[in-house]
Amino acid sequence: MRKIIITGHGRYASGIGSAIETIAGKNDNIYYVDFTEDDTDITLKEKFNSIIKENHDGEILFVCDILGGTPFKVAAEIVNDSPNMELVIGCNVGGLLENILKNEDNSLEEFAESIVSSSKNATLRFKKIDINKIEDKNIQDEDGI
Repeated sequence: MRKIIITGHGRYASGIGSAIETIAGKNDNIYYVDFTEDDTDITLKEKFNSIIKENHDGEILFVCDILGGTPFKVAAEIVNDSPNMELVIGCNVGGLLENILKNEDNSLEEFAESIVSSSKNATLRFKKIDINKIEDKNIQDEDGI
């Protein structure tokens, strides 16, 4: 069974977890591991290892908030020595949800790539709309002009 460990600075992981569970419901295959002010790289690694030990047979995908931070460094150290683990960095709720809900039977590597791709596609800039122009056009359309 594939597991996902979402981790990051402060309450990043639990915040992402709250959003995911609000939208998609609780998922026992996803773990949310915060890296708080009281944690060190050692305590974070212990949290990860506890989850890994519990799921030693399956694949694990780590999702970290930012490249270069302690959660990333600790996860990268673990993933680098494990053939059944992957690590992605900087994903958003939209990209995660799209792939969690798909539930496709793809490889862990493909799953990780898909989350990265979906997160990029879910990041957009809103373009402002001039409401006055729309209202003027609608008035003209109603008059048949």
